[in-house]
Amino acid sequence: MASPPLPLASLRVLDISQGVAGPFCAMVLGDLGADVIKVEKPGGGDLSRGWGPPFASPGNSAYYLSVNRNKRSIALDLKGLCGRAVFERLLARSDVLVENSRPGALERLGLDDTRLQRLRPGLLRVSVTGYGRDGPSRDDPSFDFAIQARSGLMSLTGTPGAPMRTPVAFFDLVAGLYSVIGVLVELRRRDAGATPAPVDVNLLDTATSLLGYWITGFSLSHEAPVPTGTGHPLIVPYQLLASRDGFVALAVGTDAQFRQLCQALDVEKLATDPRFLTNHERVAHRAELIDQLEPLFRTQATVELVGRLNAAGVPCAPLQTIPELLRDAQVLHNASVVTMPSPNGPEVQVGGSPFGPALRGTLVHRPAPGLGEHTREILTELGYAPAEVDRLQADLARDSHPA
Repeated sequence: MASPPLPLASLRVLDISQGVAGPFCAMVLGDLGADVIKVEKPGGGDLSRGWGPPFASPGNSAYYLSVNRNKRSIALDLKGLCGRAVFERLLARSDVLVENSRPGALERLGLDDTRLQRLRPGLLRVSVTGYGRDGPSRDDPSFDFAIQARSGLMSLTGTPGAPMRTPVAFFDLVAGLYSVIGVLVELRRRDAGATPAPVDVNLLDTATSLLGYWITGFSLSHEAPVPTGTGHPLIVPYQLLASRDGFVALAVGTDAQFRQLCQALDVEKLATDPRFLTNHERVAHRAELIDQLEPLFRTQATVELVGRLNAAGVPCAPLQTIPELLRDAQVLHNASVVTMPSPNGPEVQVGGSPFGPALRGTLVHRPAPGLGEHTREILTELGYAPAEVDRLQADLARDSHPA
């Protein structure tokens, strides 16, 4: 019995973005069934192709492979006459355009919103920028790291005097997800007969949306928060504690869980200590409580502690490395990680989809493409005859390497 079509199977997406945020948005749309055509500049392609090592093969970094599955790649120079003509024919047959160029870049190519709508009425433009399409910082270049600093996130990480970068492109990835939400909303509006509005997502707004309770807390206390390492400034005990052979993330979020923790560790006296009766008191007496807990954790193995505390209803987890994550029984059960081919290289593992069983088994219907891998295929789909395809490929190469 054939699998039912994926929910976005009728959608065509043109992805002219590069890096992380835009490509991640387009990849998720591809995971959901959209036909995603990745338009890349000949010669180098998406800048993330060079972000390595490691590389599966030249021009195919782990970074690139992780956010570009379920796409086809065509190599076009949008500044060349031939490349531009092919791109406009692609636009006329597409539903969504994903781009993360600096504001004004498409307009300088003559592809403003009016021109885009003339080429494809109802086309949904998705723009992911650092700071927005207008405002005093609109022209400033930006990457995720700069937003981590400017947004205040890095004032909360690490320890006092030693801020730390979050080692994933956190705001890029969430901006990509916000963009997907925007696409789904505007497609629904279009299906209802309305004109879809452009989807404009920027990293700075994404960051401030995610720093919600820190902003709310400051508005109440008027005190700038300071980093507390792995600890939580508002909940105690909620931090990493060293075990005999590693670390345990202890996440006690309620007073009842604290009592369960004390019972599981055979230190019921802590549960009745006036300094620790409520979270408010535990925050005020953080150092005294942690001094009591640390020796109890250091004498026991991680697996024993996690097993005992989970059985007692206390949220906790071992601190795992990436290799340990890939061997985690629940990760294996959930099929949280999937394997796909890489262009001219070995099979690679990539993060799966949290959508669960709806996509499990069909997630990678196309591996991440090599640069321009599908150029001939896409030109043929656009109605060019075989002789025209040969001529176009020669012209496209000439566009990219003018005499």
